[in-house]
Amino acid sequence: MVALVIIAFVLQALRVFDSAYPLMSRGVYDNSNISLDFGAYYTSALSLVHNPSQLYGNSTQGLPQGLANPGFKYLPFFSFLMLPLLPLGYISALFAWNVFQFLLMPVIGLLLYKALKNVNVIVIIGVIWIALLQPIPFPPHYTLSFYDLYTSQSFYWRWGEGNAKVFAAFLIVATYYLSKSRRPYLAGLAYGLAFFDPRFPLYALPLFLMVNWGQHKEFAAATVATLVAGDVILLYDGLAGSFLNMVETSGIGTIPYQYFYIPFYTIVALTVVEGIIHIHQAWSQRSKSMSAQTPPLLAPGP
Repeated sequence: MVALVIIAFVLQALRVFDSAYPLMSRGVYDNSNISLDFGAYYTSALSLVHNPSQLYGNSTQGLPQGLANPGFKYLPFFSFLMLPLLPLGYISALFAWNVFQFLLMPVIGLLLYKALKNVNVIVIIGVIWIALLQPIPFPPHYTLSFYDLYTSQSFYWRWGEGNAKVFAAFLIVATYYLSKSRRPYLAGLAYGLAFFDPRFPLYALPLFLMVNWGQHKEFAAATVATLVAGDVILLYDGLAGSFLNMVETSGIGTIPYQYFYIPFYTIVALTVVEGIIHIHQAWSQRSKSMSAQTPPLLAPGP
């Protein structure tokens, strides 16, 4: 049943993907001279190859003529992930990046099922629904409507902009699954990679403190090692200063647009579920402990 639900959700996500294709194929909004979010990723990879010190310099190299760079705001190691896309032009690379993230969606559903298979099936389907379609209202749209569910506005604008919010959700879900599977080093690796946008791993910190109980040291060591290895490029001449200037002037994060809520509500859902699991386990252990310590009401007969 869960497999059929995942397939149904992915098919609906494919319909939303198709509806956003016209925007993807243009690579820019109508009457705009600023590239979509993906433009910042693409130009960052080009800068990494040609002049790493300009990673945060808003270069327009590789963008269609006349388009400005919206600005690269992630940690520098994320630009390495864009290198395989450089042989493609901006529009083709944008489409390939979106296809890659779309293919992660059934994997997200499967990982959630495997991580939550011991809880109620309705809870599993609810969490998968949030992760794959993001049906929850977001500011300033606080009403739940069939139109919002059908059009899946969070995902529509995610595909249109070509940003990395599905990839962020995938890394959070992978960290959760690997933590629940008691593989803290791999979980720490996935968690460290999720720090390309530090907001979401920080929001998920309470969740991962809960699921990594008893393996915090291994999890933390793998996370730190991943971050150090990935961001050692900051030692390159001038790059650290450019990064700090970007943080001071514009900050790593932006205001929460529609697609922000894809990983955010996924984190909230998993944190709530895991919190309830821990409360239930603590209550059960306390009840068993009290039962074992309570003396019988009547002494046994002779």
